[in-house]
Amino acid sequence: MVGLTKLKYFFEIFLLAWLMAIPFAAQSQEKREYYASGELRAVGLMAGESKIGEWNYFYPSGKKNAIEHYQQGQLSGEVLYYYPTEILQGKETWLNGSLVDSAWYYHLSGKIHRKGVYKNSEYAGMWIYFFENGKKERVVNYEHGLPNGVTKVFNDSGLLIQRGEYKNGKEHGEWKFYSQAGELEFVGKYEDGKPIGVWYQFVKGKKKVYKRY
Repeated sequence: MVGLTKLKYFFEIFLLAWLMAIPFAAQSQEKREYYASGELRAVGLMAGESKIGEWNYFYPSGKKNAIEHYQQGQLSGEVLYYYPTEILQGKETWLNGSLVDSAWYYHLSGKIHRKGVYKNSEYAGMWIYFFENGKKERVVNYEHGLPNGVTKVFNDSGLLIQRGEYKNGKEHGEWKFYSQAGELEFVGKYEDGKPIGVWYQFVKGKKKVYKRY
């Protein structure tokens, strides 16, 4: 009798779960979207008026455009973007409709273009930008989506050509500018995005006044 009672209990649980799943199965249906010219634009699942699960997007040519994941109509999970050649263009992470965590973006060649972190759909912390040859192009620190802190700019040979700081998205404090050969050329200060004080120029290692603000 005990075994029969347990069997009946598990059957009832299974039946209840099955009955609860029926409405969701009935509500979830495939949805297709098309371009005005008739080509398939997107395909995925809908639960009522909300997108759910994986959605695949296409260019008019039929090649992949993007792969997105949804929960209750909001982007949640990994999102992949592609160039018309189907080479990966970007990889992001979303949560409840907001960009979060690490993201990577690529040149058409497939090499990394920039990488960093999002917080509440805004750039946060250090973002690194790259030339197509793999050398660093810029290193920028962000806070609340705006450049904040030290920024470095390089040429495609990897030599430093600018170094300075931002405050709330505007140049602030001392900035140094270098030639393409990496030699110091100008030094000056900014305040709230505007040059101030005396700026100096370096010619063959000798310092002279360049401009007064």
